[in-house]
Amino acid sequence: MALRPDDLLSGEAVQLTKKANAVVKVDEAGLTRFSHDGLMWTVRMQGSEAIGGQLHVTNYRLVLCSHFANRARGQFSTFMPVVSGLRDTSRGIKRQIEVSTGTHRFTFVVWGIPALMPACP
Repeated sequence: MALRPDDLLSGEAVQLTKKANAVVKVDEAGLTRFSHDGLMWTVRMQGSEAIGGQLHVTNYRLVLCSHFANRARGQFSTFMPVVSGLRDTSRGIKRQIEVSTGTHRFTFVVWGIPALMPACP
């Protein structure tokens, strides 16, 4: 879940770390439907799943490292130069941001968005 020194690129440094969930589409992530999938509409996540872990903001990229309790494990990252947009898409009590690149949109459920957004250059 934490970034180890050997996970970092040369010259890369962690600026901020937040507990977060990456919202992924079940079919795009290659996951099978799960037993309570039919209830996900109640939290506006039909066809989606939240992958929990830590979101790390470094001077080079955004990195999500999942924790052991997820069906999908590992990490994925997006380099800062390809990020074309970052917006707060929170509704009600659900705190989330959307990160856009030229080809993808990533949604992260995360608290502390006011501190997170300025940390992303």
